[in-house]
Amino acid sequence: MIAVAEQQQSMAVIVDNMIFPLYSSSDCPIMFVGMAPIAKDGYSYAKFNAGKIKENEPFLRAPASDDTPHEFYNRTWNSVTVAKFPSVLPPLPVIDRIQSDLHVDGQIPTLYFAANQNDVDTMHNDSSSDISVLTNMTYLGLQKLKTLVGVEIKLSGRASRSDPKLSYNIKIPKKSDLFGYRRLKLRSLSTDPSYIREQITYDVLKSVGLPATGFSFARVFINNNPLGLFGLIENYKNPWLKNEFGGGSQYKRGILYQGMSFGEQLKLDGPSSDLSYRGDNQTLYADGTYNIKEKPNTGNLSDYTQLMEFTRFLAEAPTTSADALQTWQKFIDTECLVRNMAIEILLGFADGYTTTVNNYYMYYVTQDQRFLYIPSDVNYSFGSTIVNLTQMWNGNYYKYPGMSLNRPLVQKMLDVPQLKQRFEDILINICKNLFNINVMNRRIDDLISMIREDVLWDKSLARVNANTPEHLPDRVPAPIDLDMLSEVNTRQLQDNITLDMAVKGPTGYASLTGVKEWISHQSGEILAYLNFTA
Repeated sequence: MIAVAEQQQSMAVIVDNMIFPLYSSSDCPIMFVGMAPIAKDGYSYAKFNAGKIKENEPFLRAPASDDTPHEFYNRTWNSVTVAKFPSVLPPLPVIDRIQSDLHVDGQIPTLYFAANQNDVDTMHNDSSSDISVLTNMTYLGLQKLKTLVGVEIKLSGRASRSDPKLSYNIKIPKKSDLFGYRRLKLRSLSTDPSYIREQITYDVLKSVGLPATGFSFARVFINNNPLGLFGLIENYKNPWLKNEFGGGSQYKRGILYQGMSFGEQLKLDGPSSDLSYRGDNQTLYADGTYNIKEKPNTGNLSDYTQLMEFTRFLAEAPTTSADALQTWQKFIDTECLVRNMAIEILLGFADGYTTTVNNYYMYYVTQDQRFLYIPSDVNYSFGSTIVNLTQMWNGNYYKYPGMSLNRPLVQKMLDVPQLKQRFEDILINICKNLFNINVMNRRIDDLISMIREDVLWDKSLARVNANTPEHLPDRVPAPIDLDMLSEVNTRQLQDNITLDMAVKGPTGYASLTGVKEWISHQSGEILAYLNFTA
Protein backbone atom coordinates (compact mmCIF):
# COMPACT_ATOMS: atom_id res chain seq x y z
CA MET A 1 0.00 0.00 0.00
CA ILE A 2 1.28 3.47 -0.92
CA ALA A 3 0.85 6.36 1.50
CA VAL A 4 2.70 9.08 3.38
CA ALA A 5 2.79 8.55 7.13
CA GLU A 6 3.58 11.75 8.97
CA GLN A 7 5.78 11.86 12.05
CA GLN A 8 4.47 9.74 14.94
CA GLN A 9 2.06 8.03 12.54
CA SER A 10 1.94 4.37 11.59
CA MET A 11 -0.04 2.49 8.97
CA ALA A 12 -2.25 -0.55 9.31
CA VAL A 13 -4.80 -2.62 7.45
CA ILE A 14 -8.16 -3.33 9.04
CA VAL A 15 -9.45 -6.77 8.05
CA ASP A 16 -12.93 -7.74 9.26
CA ASN A 17 -12.57 -5.22 12.11
CA MET A 18 -9.17 -6.59 13.16
CA ILE A 19 -6.07 -4.39 12.96
CA PHE A 20 -2.79 -5.58 11.43
CA PRO A 21 0.27 -3.30 11.36
CA LEU A 22 2.04 -2.33 8.15
CA TYR A 23 5.69 -1.36 7.91
CA SER A 24 7.60 0.92 5.58
CA SER A 25 9.25 -1.18 2.88
CA SER A 26 13.00 -1.17 2.33
CA ASP A 27 12.22 -0.85 -1.39
CA CYS A 28 10.44 2.49 -1.00
CA PRO A 29 9.60 4.45 2.17
CA ILE A 30 6.07 5.36 1.05
CA MET A 31 5.18 1.73 0.36
CA PHE A 32 3.86 -0.18 3.37
CA VAL A 33 3.80 -3.96 3.63
CA GLY A 34 2.65 -6.56 6.12
CA MET A 35 0.74 -9.78 6.70
CA ALA A 36 -2.97 -10.25 7.28
CA PRO A 37 -5.54 -13.02 6.73
CA ILE A 38 -7.84 -13.07 3.74
CA ALA A 39 -10.84 -10.88 4.47
CA LYS A 40 -14.33 -12.30 4.62
CA ASP A 41 -16.17 -9.02 4.19
CA GLY A 42 -13.43 -6.64 3.09
CA TYR A 43 -10.53 -4.55 4.28
CA SER A 44 -9.40 -0.94 4.49
CA TYR A 45 -6.24 0.98 5.31
CA ALA A 46 -5.82 3.34 8.24
CA LYS A 47 -3.39 5.81 9.79
CA PHE A 48 -2.61 5.47 13.49
CA ASN A 49 -1.17 7.82 16.07
CA ALA A 50 -0.29 6.62 19.60
CA GLY A 51 -2.22 3.43 18.98
CA LYS A 52 -5.42 5.22 17.97
CA ILE A 53 -6.96 5.51 14.53
CA LYS A 54 -6.37 9.04 13.25
CA GLU A 55 -7.81 8.45 9.80
CA ASN A 56 -9.10 5.48 7.84
CA GLU A 57 -10.47 4.85 4.39
CA PRO A 58 -14.26 5.42 4.36
CA PHE A 59 -14.88 2.38 2.18
CA LEU A 60 -14.21 -1.36 2.12
CA ARG A 61 -11.97 -2.99 -0.44
CA ALA A 62 -13.06 -6.34 -1.86
CA PRO A 63 -11.39 -9.43 -0.32
CA ALA A 64 -8.19 -10.52 -2.08
CA SER A 65 -7.04 -14.15 -2.15
CA ASP A 66 -3.53 -13.31 -3.40
CA ASP A 67 -1.00 -10.65 -2.48
CA THR A 68 -2.59 -7.24 -2.88
CA PRO A 69 -1.19 -4.98 -5.61
CA HIS A 70 0.45 -1.63 -4.92
CA GLU A 71 -2.76 0.07 -3.85
CA PHE A 72 -2.83 3.80 -3.20
CA TYR A 73 -4.25 5.02 0.08
CA ASN A 74 -7.78 6.43 -0.04
CA ARG A 75 -8.44 5.52 -3.68
CA THR A 76 -11.58 3.50 -4.32
CA TRP A 77 -10.12 1.80 -7.39
CA ASN A 78 -6.90 0.17 -8.57
CA SER A 79 -7.58 -0.25 -12.27
CA VAL A 80 -10.47 0.86 -14.44
CA THR A 81 -11.59 0.29 -18.01
CA VAL A 82 -11.31 3.42 -20.14
CA ALA A 83 -12.91 3.62 -23.58
CA LYS A 84 -10.54 4.30 -26.46
CA PHE A 85 -10.83 6.58 -29.45
CA PRO A 86 -11.21 4.84 -32.81
CA SER A 87 -8.39 4.78 -35.34
CA VAL A 88 -9.39 7.27 -38.05
CA LEU A 89 -6.29 7.34 -40.26
CA PRO A 90 -3.59 4.66 -40.63
CA PRO A 91 -0.23 5.30 -38.96
CA LEU A 92 2.26 7.00 -41.26
CA PRO A 93 4.56 4.41 -42.88
CA VAL A 94 7.58 6.02 -41.20
CA ILE A 95 6.30 5.09 -37.71
CA ASP A 96 7.74 1.94 -36.12
CA ARG A 97 6.99 2.47 -32.42
CA ILE A 98 8.19 0.06 -29.76
CA GLN A 99 5.77 -1.86 -27.57
CA SER A 100 6.16 -0.46 -24.06
CA ASP A 101 4.40 -0.60 -20.69
CA LEU A 102 5.24 3.02 -19.94
CA HIS A 103 1.67 4.19 -20.51
CA VAL A 104 -0.99 1.78 -19.20
CA ASP A 105 -4.54 2.96 -19.81
CA GLY A 106 -6.78 2.82 -16.76
CA GLN A 107 -4.02 2.88 -14.15
CA ILE A 108 -2.09 5.62 -12.34
CA PRO A 109 1.40 4.62 -11.17
CA THR A 110 3.45 6.41 -8.52
CA LEU A 111 6.89 7.94 -9.05
CA TYR A 112 8.97 8.43 -5.91
CA PHE A 113 12.21 10.44 -6.01
CA ALA A 114 14.66 10.10 -3.11
CA ALA A 115 17.05 13.05 -3.03
CA ASN A 116 18.98 15.42 -0.80
CA GLN A 117 16.27 17.77 0.45
CA ASN A 118 18.60 20.78 0.45
CA ASP A 119 19.26 20.22 -3.26
CA VAL A 120 15.53 19.91 -3.91
CA ASP A 121 14.82 23.14 -2.02
CA THR A 122 17.53 24.96 -3.97
CA MET A 123 15.93 23.85 -7.24
CA HIS A 124 12.46 24.99 -6.14
CA ASN A 125 13.71 28.26 -4.63
CA ASP A 126 15.41 29.29 -7.88
CA SER A 127 12.99 28.11 -10.54
CA SER A 128 14.48 30.35 -13.24
CA SER A 129 17.79 28.44 -13.13
CA ASP A 130 18.68 25.07 -14.63
CA ILE A 131 19.52 23.13 -11.48
CA SER A 132 19.75 19.35 -11.71
CA VAL A 133 19.14 17.19 -8.66
CA LEU A 134 20.51 13.65 -8.45
CA THR A 135 17.90 11.17 -7.24
CA ASN A 136 17.00 7.53 -6.98
CA MET A 137 13.65 7.07 -8.72
CA THR A 138 11.23 4.30 -7.81
CA TYR A 139 8.40 3.41 -10.17
CA LEU A 140 5.42 1.84 -8.40
CA GLY A 141 2.93 0.39 -10.84
CA LEU A 142 0.01 -1.77 -9.83
CA GLN A 143 2.14 -4.92 -10.03
CA LYS A 144 5.60 -3.61 -10.91
CA LEU A 145 8.27 -1.96 -8.79
CA LYS A 146 11.50 -0.67 -10.26
CA THR A 147 14.18 1.55 -8.71
CA LEU A 148 16.63 3.44 -10.92
CA VAL A 149 19.79 4.92 -9.41
CA GLY A 150 21.40 8.20 -10.49
CA VAL A 151 18.33 9.74 -12.12
CA GLU A 152 18.58 13.49 -12.74
CA ILE A 153 15.52 15.66 -12.27
CA LYS A 154 15.25 19.36 -13.08
CA LEU A 155 12.59 21.93 -13.86
CA SER A 156 11.29 22.12 -17.41
CA GLY A 157 9.61 24.73 -19.55
CA ARG A 158 10.14 28.46 -19.93
CA ALA A 159 7.15 30.61 -18.93
CA SER A 160 5.78 27.70 -16.87
CA ARG A 161 8.63 28.10 -14.35
CA SER A 162 6.62 30.88 -12.71
CA ASP A 163 3.57 28.64 -12.24
CA PRO A 164 2.78 27.59 -8.66
CA LYS A 165 2.90 23.93 -9.72
CA LEU A 166 6.09 23.15 -11.62
CA SER A 167 6.92 20.71 -14.40
CA TYR A 168 10.02 18.51 -14.51
CA ASN A 169 12.45 16.80 -16.87
CA ILE A 170 13.74 13.33 -16.00
CA LYS A 171 17.05 11.98 -17.27
CA ILE A 172 17.76 8.30 -16.63
CA PRO A 173 21.44 7.28 -16.95
CA LYS A 174 22.71 5.22 -19.86
CA LYS A 175 22.28 1.44 -19.58
CA SER A 176 19.13 2.06 -17.51
CA ASP A 177 15.62 2.79 -18.71
CA LEU A 178 11.98 2.87 -17.72
CA PHE A 179 10.14 0.58 -20.12
CA GLY A 180 12.51 1.47 -22.95
CA TYR A 181 12.74 5.23 -22.33
CA ARG A 182 15.43 7.34 -20.65
CA ARG A 183 14.21 10.91 -21.13
CA LEU A 184 10.80 11.77 -19.72
CA LYS A 185 8.75 14.80 -18.72
CA LEU A 186 6.38 15.32 -15.82
CA ARG A 187 3.76 17.81 -16.96
CA SER A 188 2.13 19.83 -14.17
CA LEU A 189 -1.19 20.28 -16.05
CA SER A 190 -1.44 23.55 -14.13
CA THR A 191 -3.08 25.61 -16.89
CA ASP A 192 -5.77 22.98 -17.40
CA PRO A 193 -8.39 22.56 -14.65
CA SER A 194 -9.85 19.60 -16.58
CA TYR A 195 -6.47 17.81 -16.33
CA ILE A 196 -7.25 15.88 -19.55
CA ARG A 197 -6.41 18.22 -22.43
CA GLU A 198 -2.94 16.80 -23.01
CA GLN A 199 -4.16 13.23 -22.60
CA ILE A 200 -6.88 13.50 -25.23
CA THR A 201 -4.69 15.57 -27.57
CA TYR A 202 -2.09 12.81 -27.70
CA ASP A 203 -4.93 10.29 -28.02
CA VAL A 204 -6.16 12.16 -31.09
CA LEU A 205 -2.66 12.34 -32.60
CA LYS A 206 -2.42 8.57 -32.24
CA SER A 207 -5.89 8.10 -33.69
CA VAL A 208 -4.92 10.00 -36.85
CA GLY A 209 -1.65 8.09 -37.24
CA LEU A 210 0.87 10.79 -36.31
CA PRO A 211 4.18 10.40 -34.47
CA ALA A 212 4.09 11.79 -30.93
CA THR A 213 4.69 10.84 -27.35
CA GLY A 214 2.24 8.74 -25.42
CA PHE A 215 0.64 10.11 -22.25
CA SER A 216 -0.38 8.73 -18.88
CA PHE A 217 -1.04 10.10 -15.43
CA ALA A 218 1.34 9.64 -12.50
CA ARG A 219 1.31 10.47 -8.80
CA VAL A 220 4.60 12.14 -7.90
CA PHE A 221 6.53 12.39 -4.63
CA ILE A 222 9.93 13.87 -3.82
CA ASN A 223 11.07 12.39 -0.53
CA ASN A 224 7.94 12.33 1.66
CA ASN A 225 6.50 15.40 -0.04
CA PRO A 226 3.56 14.70 -2.38
CA LEU A 227 3.73 16.96 -5.45
CA GLY A 228 0.45 15.79 -6.94
CA LEU A 229 -1.02 14.41 -10.14
CA PHE A 230 1.11 14.88 -13.26
CA GLY A 231 1.12 13.93 -16.89
CA LEU A 232 3.94 11.55 -17.83
CA ILE A 233 5.19 11.96 -21.40
CA GLU A 234 8.28 11.08 -23.40
CA ASN A 235 10.92 13.71 -24.07
CA TYR A 236 12.04 13.77 -27.71
CA LYS A 237 15.59 12.88 -26.74
CA ASN A 238 17.58 9.69 -27.28
CA PRO A 239 16.30 6.97 -27.50
CA TRP A 240 12.93 8.48 -28.50
CA LEU A 241 13.63 8.75 -32.24
CA LYS A 242 14.88 5.17 -32.32
CA ASN A 243 11.85 4.02 -30.34
CA GLU A 244 9.37 5.91 -32.53
CA PHE A 245 10.80 5.26 -35.98
CA GLY A 246 13.23 2.36 -35.62
CA GLY A 247 11.39 -0.14 -33.46
CA GLY A 248 13.95 0.40 -30.70
CA SER A 249 16.77 -1.30 -32.60
CA GLN A 250 19.79 0.07 -34.46
CA TYR A 251 18.63 3.19 -36.22
CA LYS A 252 20.24 5.81 -38.44
CA ARG A 253 19.08 8.94 -36.65
CA GLY A 254 18.73 12.25 -38.43
CA ILE A 255 18.83 15.73 -36.96
CA LEU A 256 15.92 17.06 -34.88
CA TYR A 257 15.26 20.82 -34.85
CA GLN A 258 13.01 22.52 -32.30
CA GLY A 259 11.01 25.67 -33.00
CA MET A 260 11.52 28.12 -30.11
CA SER A 261 9.34 31.07 -31.26
CA PHE A 262 11.35 34.24 -30.52
CA GLY A 263 13.92 32.41 -28.40
CA GLU A 264 14.65 32.37 -24.70
CA GLN A 265 15.12 36.16 -24.55
CA LEU A 266 11.89 36.92 -26.47
CA LYS A 267 13.46 39.39 -28.91
CA LEU A 268 10.23 40.57 -30.49
CA ASP A 269 11.87 42.77 -33.12
CA GLY A 270 14.07 39.98 -34.41
CA PRO A 271 13.40 36.80 -36.40
CA SER A 272 11.30 33.92 -35.11
CA SER A 273 11.11 30.20 -35.79
CA ASP A 274 8.47 30.70 -38.48
CA LEU A 275 10.61 28.81 -41.04
CA SER A 276 11.28 31.92 -43.12
CA TYR A 277 14.40 31.84 -45.27
CA ARG A 278 17.17 33.99 -43.73
CA GLY A 279 19.86 33.61 -46.35
CA ASP A 280 22.47 31.09 -47.45
CA ASN A 281 24.37 30.96 -44.17
CA GLN A 282 23.40 28.34 -41.62
CA THR A 283 24.72 30.43 -38.71
CA LEU A 284 21.84 32.86 -39.28
CA TYR A 285 19.59 30.20 -37.76
CA ALA A 286 21.75 29.73 -34.65
CA ASP A 287 20.32 32.71 -32.77
CA GLY A 288 18.22 30.83 -30.20
CA THR A 289 14.97 30.84 -32.15
CA TYR A 290 15.74 27.26 -33.18
CA ASN A 291 17.38 24.56 -31.13
CA ILE A 292 19.11 21.35 -32.18
CA LYS A 293 17.29 18.90 -29.94
CA GLU A 294 19.11 15.80 -31.23
CA LYS A 295 22.15 15.53 -33.45
CA PRO A 296 22.43 12.76 -36.03
CA ASN A 297 24.31 9.63 -35.01
CA THR A 298 25.93 9.31 -38.43
CA GLY A 299 28.12 11.55 -40.57
CA ASN A 300 25.27 13.87 -41.53
CA LEU A 301 25.59 17.58 -40.83
CA SER A 302 24.92 18.50 -37.21
CA ASP A 303 24.38 22.23 -37.65
CA TYR A 304 21.54 24.29 -39.15
CA THR A 305 22.37 23.57 -42.79
CA GLN A 306 19.49 21.19 -43.42
CA LEU A 307 17.02 23.56 -41.78
CA MET A 308 18.39 26.42 -43.88
CA GLU A 309 17.96 24.37 -47.05
CA PHE A 310 14.39 23.53 -46.11
CA THR A 311 13.48 27.17 -45.52
CA ARG A 312 15.03 28.07 -48.87
CA PHE A 313 12.83 25.45 -50.51
CA LEU A 314 9.80 26.81 -48.67
CA ALA A 315 10.50 30.35 -49.87
CA GLU A 316 10.73 29.15 -53.47
CA ALA A 317 8.26 26.25 -53.25
CA PRO A 318 6.01 25.78 -56.28
CA THR A 319 2.29 25.87 -55.62
CA THR A 320 0.34 25.54 -58.86
CA SER A 321 2.79 23.97 -61.29
CA ALA A 322 2.23 20.43 -62.52
CA ASP A 323 5.10 19.12 -60.40
CA ALA A 324 4.29 21.14 -57.25
CA LEU A 325 3.08 18.25 -55.09
CA GLN A 326 5.89 15.97 -56.21
CA THR A 327 8.44 18.68 -55.41
CA TRP A 328 6.99 19.24 -51.94
CA GLN A 329 7.13 15.54 -51.21
CA LYS A 330 10.88 15.53 -51.83
CA PHE A 331 11.42 17.96 -48.95
CA ILE A 332 8.72 17.10 -46.40
CA ASP A 333 6.25 14.32 -45.65
CA THR A 334 3.17 16.18 -46.89
CA GLU A 335 0.67 13.70 -45.45
CA CYS A 336 2.20 14.20 -42.02
CA LEU A 337 2.11 17.97 -42.53
CA VAL A 338 -1.54 18.28 -43.58
CA ARG A 339 -2.71 15.94 -40.81
CA ASN A 340 -0.85 18.02 -38.23
CA MET A 341 -2.14 21.33 -39.54
CA ALA A 342 -5.70 19.97 -39.48
CA ILE A 343 -5.22 18.91 -35.86
CA GLU A 344 -3.81 22.35 -34.94
CA ILE A 345 -7.03 23.97 -36.17
CA LEU A 346 -9.49 21.39 -34.84
CA LEU A 347 -7.99 21.03 -31.38
CA GLY A 348 -7.15 24.71 -31.11
CA PHE A 349 -3.42 24.72 -30.53
CA ALA A 350 -2.97 28.21 -29.08
CA ASP A 351 0.80 27.91 -28.70
CA GLY A 352 1.76 25.92 -31.79
CA TYR A 353 3.25 26.70 -35.19
CA THR A 354 0.32 28.57 -36.73
CA THR A 355 -0.25 30.81 -33.72
CA THR A 356 3.11 31.45 -32.02
CA VAL A 357 5.56 29.44 -34.21
CA ASN A 358 6.33 27.48 -31.06
CA ASN A 359 6.21 23.93 -29.70
CA TYR A 360 7.02 21.98 -32.85
CA TYR A 361 9.90 19.93 -34.21
CA MET A 362 11.26 19.33 -37.68
CA TYR A 363 12.88 15.91 -37.91
CA TYR A 364 15.07 15.00 -40.88
CA VAL A 365 14.41 11.34 -41.65
CA THR A 366 17.65 10.09 -43.16
CA GLN A 367 16.00 7.04 -44.73
CA ASP A 368 13.55 9.24 -46.68
CA GLN A 369 15.85 12.28 -46.94
CA ARG A 370 13.04 14.67 -46.07
CA PHE A 371 11.51 16.37 -43.05
CA LEU A 372 8.76 15.25 -40.72
CA TYR A 373 6.67 17.69 -38.65
CA ILE A 374 6.13 16.74 -34.97
CA PRO A 375 4.04 18.76 -32.45
CA SER A 376 4.82 19.09 -28.73
CA ASP A 377 3.66 20.66 -25.45
CA VAL A 378 -0.04 20.81 -26.21
CA ASN A 379 -1.47 22.15 -22.94
CA TYR A 380 -3.04 25.14 -24.72
CA SER A 381 -5.66 23.18 -26.62
CA PHE A 382 -9.38 22.38 -26.58
CA GLY A 383 -10.29 25.97 -25.71
CA SER A 384 -7.51 26.80 -23.26
CA THR A 385 -5.95 29.76 -25.01
CA ILE A 386 -3.62 32.74 -24.93
CA VAL A 387 -4.94 34.07 -28.28
CA ASN A 388 -8.32 35.36 -29.45
CA LEU A 389 -10.93 32.64 -28.92
CA THR A 390 -13.47 34.04 -31.39
CA GLN A 391 -11.00 33.74 -34.26
CA MET A 392 -10.03 30.24 -33.19
CA TRP A 393 -13.45 28.65 -33.41
CA ASN A 394 -15.39 30.50 -36.09
CA GLY A 395 -14.91 27.72 -38.67
CA ASN A 396 -12.95 29.77 -41.21
CA TYR A 397 -9.42 28.47 -40.79
CA TYR A 398 -8.04 31.38 -42.81
CA LYS A 399 -9.00 33.61 -39.86
CA TYR A 400 -7.31 31.37 -37.31
CA PRO A 401 -4.89 33.41 -35.15
CA GLY A 402 -1.51 33.63 -36.86
CA MET A 403 -2.78 32.98 -40.38
CA SER A 404 -2.52 36.69 -41.22
CA LEU A 405 1.12 36.73 -40.09
CA ASN A 406 4.14 35.18 -41.76
CA ARG A 407 3.61 31.42 -41.42
CA PRO A 408 5.11 30.06 -44.63
CA LEU A 409 4.75 26.36 -43.81
CA VAL A 410 0.97 26.41 -43.49
CA GLN A 411 0.32 29.34 -45.85
CA LYS A 412 2.32 27.87 -48.74
CA MET A 413 0.79 24.46 -48.03
CA LEU A 414 -2.69 25.90 -48.53
CA ASP A 415 -1.58 27.46 -51.83
CA VAL A 416 -1.01 23.98 -53.27
CA PRO A 417 -4.46 22.84 -54.51
CA GLN A 418 -3.85 19.14 -53.83
CA LEU A 419 -2.61 19.81 -50.30
CA LYS A 420 -5.46 22.20 -49.53
CA GLN A 421 -7.98 19.63 -50.75
CA ARG A 422 -6.35 16.89 -48.68
CA PHE A 423 -6.33 19.24 -45.67
CA GLU A 424 -10.06 19.91 -45.97
CA ASP A 425 -10.84 16.24 -46.59
CA ILE A 426 -8.99 15.37 -43.38
CA LEU A 427 -10.87 18.05 -41.44
CA ILE A 428 -14.18 16.55 -42.56
CA ASN A 429 -13.06 12.97 -41.94
CA ILE A 430 -11.88 13.70 -38.40
CA CYS A 431 -15.00 15.72 -37.54
CA LYS A 432 -17.25 12.93 -38.79
CA ASN A 433 -15.43 9.98 -37.28
CA LEU A 434 -13.65 11.28 -34.18
CA PHE A 435 -13.86 14.95 -33.33
CA ASN A 436 -17.46 15.10 -32.14
CA ILE A 437 -19.17 14.56 -28.82
CA ASN A 438 -20.87 11.32 -29.86
CA VAL A 439 -17.49 9.67 -30.41
CA MET A 440 -15.35 11.39 -27.78
CA ASN A 441 -17.81 11.55 -24.92
CA ARG A 442 -17.29 8.10 -23.44
CA ARG A 443 -13.50 8.27 -23.18
CA ILE A 444 -13.66 11.77 -21.72
CA ASP A 445 -16.19 10.65 -19.10
CA ASP A 446 -14.13 7.55 -18.26
CA LEU A 447 -10.96 9.62 -17.84
CA ILE A 448 -12.70 12.13 -15.58
CA SER A 449 -14.15 9.33 -13.48
CA MET A 450 -10.67 7.80 -13.18
CA ILE A 451 -8.87 10.97 -12.07
CA ARG A 452 -11.59 12.62 -9.97
CA GLU A 453 -10.22 11.48 -6.58
CA ASP A 454 -6.66 12.34 -7.61
CA VAL A 455 -7.68 15.82 -8.74
CA LEU A 456 -9.16 16.52 -5.30
CA TRP A 457 -5.91 15.26 -3.75
CA ASP A 458 -3.80 17.35 -6.13
CA LYS A 459 -5.74 20.53 -5.38
CA SER A 460 -5.32 19.99 -1.63
CA LEU A 461 -1.51 20.02 -1.80
CA ALA A 462 0.80 22.92 -1.09
CA ARG A 463 2.84 24.05 -4.10
CA VAL A 464 6.62 24.07 -3.98
CA ASN A 465 7.52 26.98 -6.27
CA ALA A 466 9.00 29.61 -3.97
CA ASN A 467 8.91 32.29 -6.67
CA THR A 468 5.88 34.49 -7.20
CA PRO A 469 4.41 34.69 -10.72
CA GLU A 470 6.49 37.00 -12.87
CA HIS A 471 5.06 40.27 -14.11
CA LEU A 472 3.71 40.11 -17.63
CA PRO A 473 5.80 41.84 -20.29
CA ASP A 474 4.64 45.12 -21.74
CA ARG A 475 4.72 43.60 -25.22
CA VAL A 476 4.06 40.12 -26.50
CA PRO A 477 4.32 38.81 -30.06
CA ALA A 478 1.13 38.73 -32.11
CA PRO A 479 -1.28 37.01 -32.01
CA ILE A 480 -0.82 36.45 -28.25
CA ASP A 481 -3.39 38.49 -26.31
CA LEU A 482 -2.06 40.13 -23.12
CA ASP A 483 -5.49 40.03 -21.51
CA MET A 484 -5.75 36.30 -22.19
CA LEU A 485 -2.25 35.73 -20.86
CA SER A 486 -3.08 37.66 -17.70
CA GLU A 487 -6.28 35.71 -17.24
CA VAL A 488 -4.43 32.38 -17.49
CA ASN A 489 -2.29 33.48 -14.54
CA THR A 490 -5.36 34.68 -12.64
CA ARG A 491 -7.30 31.46 -13.02
CA GLN A 492 -4.29 29.41 -11.89
CA LEU A 493 -3.96 31.49 -8.72
CA GLN A 494 -7.68 31.62 -7.96
CA ASP A 495 -8.14 27.92 -8.76
CA ASN A 496 -11.92 28.29 -8.70
CA ILE A 497 -12.90 26.17 -11.71
CA THR A 498 -14.33 22.80 -10.75
CA LEU A 499 -13.47 19.67 -12.67
CA ASP A 500 -16.97 19.41 -14.12
CA MET A 501 -17.01 23.08 -15.15
CA ALA A 502 -13.66 22.60 -16.90
CA VAL A 503 -14.99 19.62 -18.84
CA LYS A 504 -18.50 20.78 -19.71
CA GLY A 505 -18.26 24.58 -19.61
CA PRO A 506 -18.94 27.41 -19.41
CA THR A 507 -16.09 28.34 -17.12
CA GLY A 508 -16.64 32.09 -16.82
CA TYR A 509 -13.23 32.81 -18.35
CA ALA A 510 -12.59 34.14 -21.86
CA SER A 511 -9.34 32.15 -21.99
CA LEU A 512 -11.01 28.81 -21.23
CA THR A 513 -13.94 26.92 -22.65
CA GLY A 514 -15.11 23.57 -21.41
CA VAL A 515 -13.48 20.64 -23.22
CA LYS A 516 -16.82 19.33 -24.48
CA GLU A 517 -17.97 22.87 -25.24
CA TRP A 518 -14.95 23.28 -27.52
CA ILE A 519 -15.52 19.99 -29.33
CA SER A 520 -19.19 20.67 -30.04
CA HIS A 521 -18.64 24.24 -31.21
CA GLN A 522 -15.47 23.74 -33.24
CA SER A 523 -16.57 20.61 -35.08
CA GLY A 524 -19.89 22.22 -35.99
CA GLU A 525 -18.30 25.45 -37.21
CA ILE A 526 -15.65 23.66 -39.29
CA LEU A 527 -18.23 21.45 -41.02
CA ALA A 528 -20.49 24.45 -41.67
CA TYR A 529 -17.61 26.44 -43.18
CA LEU A 530 -16.74 23.52 -45.45
CA ASN A 531 -20.42 23.20 -46.44
CA PHE A 532 -20.54 19.62 -45.25
CA THR A 533 -23.86 18.09 -44.27
CA ALA A 534 -24.22 14.54 -43.01
